[in-house]
Amino acid sequence: MDNIYFLNNISISSRNAQLQNITLEIKVGDFLIIKGQNASGKSLLLKLFYLKVLPFSGDLYLKGNKVSRYSKKQIIEFRKRMGVILQNDYLIPFFSVYQNIQLANQIQNSKNNFSKRMDEISEWLELEKIKNEKIINLSNSQKQKVVIARALINNPSVIVADQPETFLDEKSIKKFFFLLESLSKIGVTIILTSNNNKEINVKHKMLELG
Repeated sequence: MDNIYFLNNISISSRNAQLQNITLEIKVGDFLIIKGQNASGKSLLLKLFYLKVLPFSGDLYLKGNKVSRYSKKQIIEFRKRMGVILQNDYLIPFFSVYQNIQLANQIQNSKNNFSKRMDEISEWLELEKIKNEKIINLSNSQKQKVVIARALINNPSVIVADQPETFLDEKSIKKFFFLLESLSKIGVTIILTSNNNKEINVKHKMLELG
């Protein structure tokens, strides 16, 4: 199985957290759950995985290729195959559900059959009845489902998620984690922070941050 990420003794920092000397290998199809207390660096590490930050020391490899601050083309191409689900993620409030998801598809210049994929995801996340509703009129739970749909619309090969179950009800949480399990089994790499690993039945790795 090929490596998709290799972190070689890397250190990263932000205003609120710092992580040092991390060595970690993530292979295609891995399911990694990151645990830790508040301010332990979970969100910071996720930022590395979706390439929002880069290490100030050590080496990061994507699919065997070393990444540097000058690897803009490599980073852009890698991001096109990613789905990112963040807390407090920004949606365009006066766009509809459909328009927000469509915009993500257009930004990534995806060649997928958008209408078919939109129908599949809307049915799975129960968005069919509100797809023409403006974001500003939705509940927090509905907004979170739109964030998830936006991340999944382009059939990503890597999904990075920061406590994606936030705001979801129990039924939706179970459906969402079942979907992640199913994607992992067909080779999608899943990396997430979560307090609900009890819902995850697929083989997975655990990383505990101090």
